[in-house]
Amino acid sequence: MISHTIRERIKLKGEVRVLTAQGRVTGYIIGGLPVILLLLLMVINPDYVGGLFESRMCGWPMLGCGAAMIATGIAVIGKIVDIEI
Repeated sequence: MISHTIRERIKLKGEVRVLTAQGRVTGYIIGGLPVILLLLLMVINPDYVGGLFESRMCGWPMLGCGAAMIATGIAVIGKIVDIEI
């Protein structure tokens, strides 16, 4: 009886993991795309994004806010797709 319940719970966790895979991948893409785009712009046109790294008054706070928003988005999406059984 208990072993059957444990097996069913493991099976259900696997099904939930499969069903939430799209949300997890979306979180990875949303988190990684800005970083990849920044690196790509640095390679293609370093002068375009150079101001972000050279300006302590405006550039660094903007990078910090962007990183904080990316981390918050990843955390929120992680909470949404983390379904406890």
